[in-house]
Amino acid sequence: MNYLILNRSRLALRPYREWIGEEHRLILVTDAGSVSTDDTLRTAQLATFDETVVLTDYHDNVLVEREVLRLHAESGIDEIIAMAEFDLLRAARLRDLLGLPGQTEQSAAAFRDKLLMKDLLRKAGVPLAPYAAAPDATSLVRFTREHGFPAVVKPRRGGGSKGVQVLRDHDEMWTYARQSEGLGGDDGAPLLVEAYVDHELFHVDGLLVDGRVVLMWPSSQGTTTCLGMLEGHMLYSSMLDADDPLLDPLRKLTQTVLETLPTPGTTIFHAEIFGTAGGLLFNEIACRMAGGRIEDQIREGFGVHLPELCIRALTMGTLADIPAEPPRIGGLALFPPRPGLLRKTPGECRIPGVTEFTVAAQAGTRLHHASASMETVASALVAGATRAEVERTLDELKSWVEAETVIEPEPEPEPEAEPPADDAPAEGTKR
Repeated sequence: MNYLILNRSRLALRPYREWIGEEHRLILVTDAGSVSTDDTLRTAQLATFDETVVLTDYHDNVLVEREVLRLHAESGIDEIIAMAEFDLLRAARLRDLLGLPGQTEQSAAAFRDKLLMKDLLRKAGVPLAPYAAAPDATSLVRFTREHGFPAVVKPRRGGGSKGVQVLRDHDEMWTYARQSEGLGGDDGAPLLVEAYVDHELFHVDGLLVDGRVVLMWPSSQGTTTCLGMLEGHMLYSSMLDADDPLLDPLRKLTQTVLETLPTPGTTIFHAEIFGTAGGLLFNEIACRMAGGRIEDQIREGFGVHLPELCIRALTMGTLADIPAEPPRIGGLALFPPRPGLLRKTPGECRIPGVTEFTVAAQAGTRLHHASASMETVASALVAGATRAEVERTLDELKSWVEAETVIEPEPEPEPEAEPPADDAPAEGTKR
């Protein structure tokens, strides 16, 4: 078989040859940032593939499509493998064009476009927070008049919480509208607006193989969120205990969503669900591995690596045994940057239960707020016998990291003048 791999993950973490086997031909089209900058390591990484194309401006470069078509014409491609959020639609369109098996554009769009996703789920009766398309400023005004504030605006095809913003009042809404491209034009902006709900955030991660769930387990982020990370607050997650009363309701709701959407037969999935005072509300789902070290959290709990399992299922059809429930509870912690000069970072972490602690920034670095929820100064993995034990460890870790990290604040920038609220006349307007 000739497998073409679209890749933007670090090749050091994605040993495709090991996962797929020597008997197949592997063709790699990858982001240059995914390859080691060390010449020796770079050569070794690329040598595991039969042919490679490395692009420095990979993300939205049409050379990706052109190179795939060239490679198919020259040597034939049997299947295209793509694991990253922003490669799913690209890979699906190429499959449809070339008549290859795998996820179609219709399927990928249902998972990538949050408006399309929610429309399909609403028709099936899945509980959701109020939402609407927000292509223009008028749509925002209409939605907030009906549902009030706060409201959450997000790109329909975004990822990593990039571009997501909570609007708390009219002034914030008009500031956002003025700064957002497309909200005042005829073409419209690819945005979605939702009612904000107080919640505990759960994520449900797992693997489908030939339409059968072989792993599905919920975790809780408590009241920490990816949006909070953008404001400099720690995010944590802990897997649920096997006897947690919400375990089965969370899995049942996720199963309903997988059956409602045009889900690929074999795929990793990552769902987000709000736990509210009124019950569970579904947020969104992706057919790829979650970011933020969740793949490592699952490995801490189950002892298996979801990306490897998925690739092996797609190419070899064989899987190692997967336990029905995690032998131990896995947890994670992400510490985002805060604006200022990083003067001191934590040293070796000796807190019991912390299985790995990584510092991603050096003292002397000038920090800014994260632009996406994957940007961290430090991260950690935790394991324990119960969720309560893991969360106690996470609390101790948080206190230790805060005490050991010194960020020298920078002067606050002068605030911009706010635009008029929707019921106030603009300058020079008569009433």
